[in-house]
Amino acid sequence: MANSAAVADPAEGAAFGDGFALAAAQARILVVEDDRDVAGLVGRELRALGLTVDVIGFAEDALLAARDTDYALMVVDLGLPDRDGLDLVREMRKRAIATPILMMTARSKVEDKVSGLASGADDYLVKPFAVPELRARVTALLRRPSPLKDSRLTVANIVVDRDALEAVVDGASVPLTRKQFQLLELLARRKNHMTPKRMIEEALYGYNDEVSGNAIEAHVYKLRQTLRAAGAEAEVETRRGIGYRLVERHRAAAHG
Repeated sequence: MANSAAVADPAEGAAFGDGFALAAAQARILVVEDDRDVAGLVGRELRALGLTVDVIGFAEDALLAARDTDYALMVVDLGLPDRDGLDLVREMRKRAIATPILMMTARSKVEDKVSGLASGADDYLVKPFAVPELRARVTALLRRPSPLKDSRLTVANIVVDRDALEAVVDGASVPLTRKQFQLLELLARRKNHMTPKRMIEEALYGYNDEVSGNAIEAHVYKLRQTLRAAGAEAEVETRRGIGYRLVERHRAAAHG
């Protein structure tokens, strides 16, 4: 079975090189850092890995974002203006937010590292840091298997492999761009439930990305055409003013 589903789309600026770059194609990262220079550096480096990055400068805003968004990783600075980063991490763990957390801080004492890890962080990065170290720690955390997600989602004869970033119809790999795969994965995870356009925008784009008015409609149209060409027994249904959902064809016909 060829891992060819999440094919790079030149228009999206996606560059898939090694296995990590392919896996990173659907990963969304939250960077909680109020220092614009540091946040800018971290954001640039993570985007260079093919990741979607949201940058937030306040702990309370980060807590809301972490609650509402399925992040693959969070990079959290300890020195935040409204709340200590350790308190933020503790609060996230209390709320059962199990997303891996990489802490950043200028505090380099052993006891500071121990406190950070004991609070629920998964790794620790001391400022000033070397860019290769940042990349290495991020990639190591992203490669860890997640106990919270099933690696495969099935709708009719479509199998969405979230680890391989591959969509398969009747055993044959379906060529999808990065955004198309992200859209299919979201709809498959919420199968038979309407997904509002706004939720799709938040899943496919970062907070600071500019999204054209018909971008989601274009992605839906292309995904729908690709699934039909592959012989999929499920299709993307549109409810104007409500959203989209992935349903088996016989159910779609019954509701049509």
